[in-house]
Amino acid sequence: MAVARSPWSSSLQRPLLAAGLLLAAATGLLLNLVQPGLFSSALLVSAGLALLWLGYVEYQHFRSISQAYDLAMQAAHDGFWNWNPVTKKLQVGSRLLQILGYRQDFLPDTHAWLRLVHPDDVAFYNRAVARHIKGETDHFYCEYRVLASDGQYRWIASRGLAVRDGRGTAYQMVGSVTDITERRQHQEELEFLAQHDVLTGLPNRLLFAEHLQAAITEGREQTHRLAVLFIDLDRFKNINDTLGHRAGDQMLQTVSMTLRASLPANCRLYRQGGDEFIVLINPLPAGTDAMDIALKIKEQITEPIAGGENDFFTSASIGVSLFPDDAGDGETLLRHADTAMYAAKAVGGNAIRFHTAQMDQRVSLRMSLETRLRKALQENQFELYFQPQVAAEDGRLVGAEALLRWHDGDSMIPPDQFIPVAEECGLIVPIGEWVIARAVGQIAEWRNRHALVPPIAINLSPRQFWRPSVSHCILDALNFAGLPTSVLEVEITESVVLDPEGDSIEQLGRLREAGIGIALDDFGTGYSSLSYLQRLPVGVLKIDRSFIKSLVVDEGAAGSEPLVRAIIAMAHSLSLKVVAEGVETPEQLQALRYLGCDIIQGYLFSRPLAPGEFAEKYLVDRKNP
Repeated sequence: MAVARSPWSSSLQRPLLAAGLLLAAATGLLLNLVQPGLFSSALLVSAGLALLWLGYVEYQHFRSISQAYDLAMQAAHDGFWNWNPVTKKLQVGSRLLQILGYRQDFLPDTHAWLRLVHPDDVAFYNRAVARHIKGETDHFYCEYRVLASDGQYRWIASRGLAVRDGRGTAYQMVGSVTDITERRQHQEELEFLAQHDVLTGLPNRLLFAEHLQAAITEGREQTHRLAVLFIDLDRFKNINDTLGHRAGDQMLQTVSMTLRASLPANCRLYRQGGDEFIVLINPLPAGTDAMDIALKIKEQITEPIAGGENDFFTSASIGVSLFPDDAGDGETLLRHADTAMYAAKAVGGNAIRFHTAQMDQRVSLRMSLETRLRKALQENQFELYFQPQVAAEDGRLVGAEALLRWHDGDSMIPPDQFIPVAEECGLIVPIGEWVIARAVGQIAEWRNRHALVPPIAINLSPRQFWRPSVSHCILDALNFAGLPTSVLEVEITESVVLDPEGDSIEQLGRLREAGIGIALDDFGTGYSSLSYLQRLPVGVLKIDRSFIKSLVVDEGAAGSEPLVRAIIAMAHSLSLKVVAEGVETPEQLQALRYLGCDIIQGYLFSRPLAPGEFAEKYLVDRKNP
């Protein structure tokens, strides 16, 4: 639909009309001077009235444009401004004042505006304006904070363009501002979360890396020392497992608040992740020992932590590395502190260790061992040896334990060296699967050749229960080989039940129901709780060799005989058989027989033997019964 246009709406018509009226007024004035009369006076008056009317029309037009501009700025949530770089005079629109919460325009010039700009942003703002006035930027843009009427600073984004004369000198600058407070607050929240731990509010390892690098640079320039303390809470997993993750989170929050409130001014606390914290001491004053601060931290962590219905008790393993003594870069400095922490944990925790070169050698050996373990698994360097288990009364063969051996070239690596490494790096799972397959295969081979093959026991690592397939793996292997489940037993430790969210009990129950015997290994060295015995579907207890070693001692010395007697009596009352490991002397055998032990295993009867040697010594050939 066509819209009727005012004859005065055209920007071209108004100048033509003004020129005509001015010409009429000039003509009337000239006629009045040359020949005064009624006509010339009337013409002059008419022209004057017409000029007044035109001025009113132009005012209305300007007012409508101004109102439209204000409405547009309000719709866009923007406010406009106009500034004279020469006189410093400033004009701002009502929308800008509304953004800041002011009712009246009290900003006559640049100086009044700068009094509102946040002190930290003034230099940045002036620099952005100056660059555009000098022609160094195509347009002016700056994000900065301005004081609002409520006393709070609001973030605004200001943009503008300079108007220049023929020589390129700016004589006017116009632009607009947008309130970006919400966007900047959201951005700051994201930046905070990226650099801080959500649970404790502490700076995280990313921010630690930045601060550490800055501290090292400062340390080089000012030739002062600094220290990194790597802190790991001892037995934190037990808190999560027994009291739940909420209690564990509460402990972490309490520890972080306690340490943050008590650390000296030159120390800063970070959360590395999990139950690990880092303290950066910068600078480490001359004559000050980092041990003093580490001891204070250790003592505070060992204090009981109130947790509602339960009080928490924990301790800390702390590793310390120094700059420039131990390393000249941040990555190595942190790694050395981590290595020292593991050395503190290796002695039982609740300890402090400073980094030494010997620690690096042990780490290198461990890394080398892990690399060689992976190669050994690929190249089938493992072998199963078998140690017989005999009845205590008559020495009759009643079983055997399959023990893993590793031939690394011409050398034999002891299991107590490579098994812990395999568990740490996760290789224990594929190694455990190899043990299951090899043991089942060996049993099948023996049963085809020999008339008497006792049940063979294999050891299962707690980490193998982290996968729900270990019981299926065992049962499938037996089924594939066509063997009854009675040919196999599994040995576990109490630690398999420390994960309340796992299904280790269900998997063991599935094996027990299928006919596979379950033995609880290393009994007496862990919690040895009766509640565990009630939960675990075990049929055999194996007394740890450390108790057998001290079973028979010189007269007057305290031995382990009372404890062994109690274990055997308790096991028999629960209808469990008892196996004594590490039996090496006739005196130990005699004592165990007297105490009623059922089965003996140890060097007194035989060391672990290779498959061929074990079969030759203990198995009966079918052709020669």
